[in-house]
Amino acid sequence: MSGDYYCAHCEYEFVVGDGSEQPPCPKCGQTESVRSVDTFGLVRTIWRQWLVAFVILFLAGVGFMLYQWTLGSPS
Repeated sequence: MSGDYYCAHCEYEFVVGDGSEQPPCPKCGQTESVRSVDTFGLVRTIWRQWLVAFVILFLAGVGFMLYQWTLGSPS
């Protein structure tokens, strides 16, 4: 099972090509803190954050336009 891994102990990312279930970190040798990296989940999370930021800015713009509209034009 090849894949990308992340060591939470030394914050090192690495790729393993062999069939190890729990590969040791090549930098610090830890095996308990090594986790598989879900890159698809990370990309999905980043897109969700951008979407939320866009929606917040859009709603703020609409709110500002409504505020300006309710003030009316000065005579």
